[in-house]
Amino acid sequence: MARKGEEGKATEAVESRAPHGALKTARVRFAVAVGVLALAAVGYFTATGMGNACAGGWGDLVLLCPLGALTAMVAQHAIIPQAVVSLVLAAAVLLVGGRFFCSWVCPTVVLGKVLPSSRGLKARGDESAGCSEAGCAACARGCGKARGVKLDSRHAILAAAVVSTLIFGFPVFCLVCPVGLTFAGVLLVMRLFAFGEVTWAVLAIPAVLAVELALLPRWCQNICPLGALQSLVAVGNRMFVPTVDRESCLKATRGVSCDACVQVCPEGINLHDVAAGATTLADCTKCRDCADVCPAGAISFPLLPKGTPKISTVSASEPDEPGDLREA
Repeated sequence: MARKGEEGKATEAVESRAPHGALKTARVRFAVAVGVLALAAVGYFTATGMGNACAGGWGDLVLLCPLGALTAMVAQHAIIPQAVVSLVLAAAVLLVGGRFFCSWVCPTVVLGKVLPSSRGLKARGDESAGCSEAGCAACARGCGKARGVKLDSRHAILAAAVVSTLIFGFPVFCLVCPVGLTFAGVLLVMRLFAFGEVTWAVLAIPAVLAVELALLPRWCQNICPLGALQSLVAVGNRMFVPTVDRESCLKATRGVSCDACVQVCPEGINLHDVAAGATTLADCTKCRDCADVCPAGAISFPLLPKGTPKISTVSASEPDEPGDLREA
């Protein structure tokens, strides 16, 4: 009876914090992304030349986004010092902070709120939820790899972006990149109100963004080549990696069927069994949605890993070990 009572309380805790419930960090991330857009707008308005996330800097120091830097050198068939510096700095940032850009800086964080019907920014945790229960044979996204990078459609599009640049002689993907289009849209809107400039781009850019983020299925998770490029480097990231405390996790200690962290993850990472997820920890964007939604508060993002990561691989169907639940 005591065991059933404990399981009932645990289940209530899971249901009280639904996978897509109040995510405290999401508000902070949205504010940061808005701040980045506002900073770029201030730079446009004051003509200080700060640039934006695609190409920003100060004075003669201008840094390019990693995909832009790579395709720029491919287009020119040459080694460009500015592009090399940009790639080296981007690699250093990715090794320290992982793919945090995607959830803290990228303007799609803001567009996801502006386009509430967007399917491109929703979590894809549901795609991998069945893997932990039915096994890797039921997963269609390359289960079985717990480390490294799971190659998917984004990496194929990354290769296509590089090849198309080589063929046409200019970065083709930059024409449709949501990051660049968003910052260009901010500039055009400012010029529209400040100088009354009306161009076709004022209507075309929002239309392209709407198609990419609202109509195409899961743009960020299945299409974005910038995220794919970042994941190839972020595989070496060891800081701020999500860690599950086995002693606190309801699924590990009480056998509760809780996959809240899996369902809410926008990258489909399964912290209970990384190999069963849609992607590995190399694709973690440090959004902290998993930590916010965990009913037991068992997920943390330590600065550095402490010994062996406490990642639970216990499924809800496995019986509890003797001594897991003790009567008071």
